Amino acid sequence: MYWANFFHIYQPPNWPLKIILKVAHESYRPILKTLEKNKKLRITLNISGSLTEQLVEHKLTDIVKRIKILAFKKQIELTGTACYHPILPLIPAKEAIRQIKLNDYINKKYFGRAYRPKGFFPPEMGYSPELAKIVNRLKYQWIIMDEIAAYGKLEKINFNHKYIIKGVGLKAVFRNRAVSDYFSFHSQANHPEKFWEFVHKEKRSSEYLITAMDGENLGHHRLGFDKFWTELATEKNVKTLTISELLNKYQTKETVNPKKSSWSSRNFEVNKNNPYILWQGANNSIHHLQWKLLNEVIQLVNKNKQHFNYYKARALLDRRLASDQFWWASAKPWWSLAIIKKKTKEILYLASLLEKNIQPIASIADSIIRQSKKWQQTNKFKTIADNYLASQKEIRYIGGKKINF
Repeated sequence: MYWANFFHIYQPPNWPLKIILKVAHESYRPILKTLEKNKKLRITLNISGSLTEQLVEHKLTDIVKRIKILAFKKQIELTGTACYHPILPLIPAKEAIRQIKLNDYINKKYFGRAYRPKGFFPPEMGYSPELAKIVNRLKYQWIIMDEIAAYGKLEKINFNHKYIIKGVGLKAVFRNRAVSDYFSFHSQANHPEKFWEFVHKEKRSSEYLITAMDGENLGHHRLGFDKFWTELATEKNVKTLTISELLNKYQTKETVNPKKSSWSSRNFEVNKNNPYILWQGANNSIHHLQWKLLNEVIQLVNKNKQHFNYYKARALLDRRLASDQFWWASAKPWWSLAIIKKKTKEILYLASLLEKNIQPIASIADSIIRQSKKWQQTNKFKTIADNYLASQKEIRYIGGKKINF
């Protein structure tokens, strides 16, 4: 079997140092150690500029140097992405392009010639046809997304084919969601034979297996899964390769017209045009207000390019586009009143740098905080989370702990 492993590693801007140190110890360094010990092992890695900056800032440069060396040795293929992890289909095209170019600038600065991305990872695999055109225009050769994007339904994709996006020419790579999620949601690190039994029972990846997940799942969110993955990836009947190497192996080519989606989208969400439910839920009043606030501030920044605080505000806006504020307001199942309040106040401060009278913007911010407090006080967030978890029937983990509400 040929196995293409794709890992996305990221930490939100200005994330607590103790968390970054913990993840580095539990996940990033163990993955790199596995690669260094096993010279034939190959992975495709997406590291956001947001994380690269923080690794350097906190003097965790051993991780940056080791990634760079492994990339030169062709054990790691690095990819492009959006610097501060916005959901690209949900922000203006100019902002999306800026985020992608910022990411390239930062990673080229620290990885040098080792950073020559052929492929592109949209944060949370948030895909849209408009994004494909942007990625193609920026000269990437392929884009990775969840299998649901192909036809709007799971378990329809043929993993033995190379796919080309119709009318664009960009190569599309689809991950096997069921096998990828084995590392994210199964309650324990099963024996290798159980994993391979799962793969063969799933029936679609006996020759070519494509998995994609957060790298933090190995060892941080899922304790012990770094060792489990190492055992699987180094089995003698498995040949690992990068995504670009896999694309060169395919003999059969097919065109496809992918749907708007993310790597957590469900069939009915895609079909009802609600594909980004964790970041822009159609029935989520907090999300509606958060996007109203953010779009107001985007306009404010872009019309004040001559202001003496413009560059400071512009840099803050780049970071405030991060998806996390919406994720923690989804209640599906993620919820944090503290993070919602903190991010809202940060955006309000950004606006105050450019405008003395921010009352209209402050009014939106107040509504976000007031609405969020109401969800907390009435336990509405818990009801939404419980219903979502019941519909998914999968266990969620974060930082090595099972999520309970």
